[in-house]
Amino acid sequence: MPRNPKKKKTPKPAARGRGPASEFTREVERARTAERRGDGAAALQAYEEALLRLPEPEADARAADLLRWIGTVHRERGETDRAERRYRESLAVAERAEHRSAVAHALNCLGIVAMRRGHLGEAEVLYVRARRLAKELADERLGGMIEQNLGVVANIRGDLDGAVVRYRSALQQFRVANDKPMAGIVMNNLGMLYTDLRRWDDAERTFSEALLEARSDGNVPLENALEVNRAELQTARAHWEAAAEASRHARQMAQQRHDRLREAETLKFTGMVERERGRIAYAERYLGEAAALAVECDDRLLQAEVARELGDVYQRAGRAEDARAAYSRALDLFRGIGAAVDGRDVEAKIATLPVLV
Repeated sequence: MPRNPKKKKTPKPAARGRGPASEFTREVERARTAERRGDGAAALQAYEEALLRLPEPEADARAADLLRWIGTVHRERGETDRAERRYRESLAVAERAEHRSAVAHALNCLGIVAMRRGHLGEAEVLYVRARRLAKELADERLGGMIEQNLGVVANIRGDLDGAVVRYRSALQQFRVANDKPMAGIVMNNLGMLYTDLRRWDDAERTFSEALLEARSDGNVPLENALEVNRAELQTARAHWEAAAEASRHARQMAQQRHDRLREAETLKFTGMVERERGRIAYAERYLGEAAALAVECDDRLLQAEVARELGDVYQRAGRAEDARAAYSRALDLFRGIGAAVDGRDVEAKIATLPVLV
């Protein structure tokens, strides 16, 4: 835990005009603009340029923020290892600079990486450490971010009631802080939860409201995430034509943004649609592509979900042993993550397979 900060000079806001300070500010603004329109490559370039403007980045509080923002762009592109490296660099700089807010933010981001990899216990520890700092700093916005991430942990573990409570708490905090982008992320998670609960109208209404805000604000990454989850909603409702169209649209957006994780999710839904259409070869191909991308992005939950869908494809095709292998992989992954409800679902599927003699 970092020491209480000593009184020291606070970096002055960058002045308009010429010189390193104004160049730093321009690069950060350029990066933020690129990030919001979904141009990750341009955002990374501008953030790296801003980092070069700092005379002593290894102990500059601003460098801690820049490194974290760079990590988040990598994370959104599915580049999990690169994201983790930048987050750890951010944490180290924040601790040296005694920048407690940046320490808390870095811990929260490392928790997201751990959660993506299925290490829910590690993620929870990081979130709790970050939340303690956020409370000490009276940072409502960061507290809301952590609360919604703890809601995701609860959701994965099957504690849907707990997830709803945390999401609603986070949403209230973001609305108090007038943070529309973060409120949109929470609404996205609420929509996904309503889909799991088969509350179709609530899910559709939540996604539609969040999409309206995202498009109005020009927030392309959030819009893409919402479109992906609308595809999931249509798939869950067995509206196959609507699901196929939603998946195509969301995949095009993900490809334009070089977001491999979102692309993998859309490929999963496309594979499910093809399975229900009876086009087994296409279903296997799309799900195979989704599986490869999920491994590349180091997303264990998505790997488990795709393996389960592949098991359903093989079972539909009468390939019992292939189905057993896919289900077994899914079960191992779900158990490793701590996704108990999903694990029981896969166990039930395995029980329906013919027994070898």
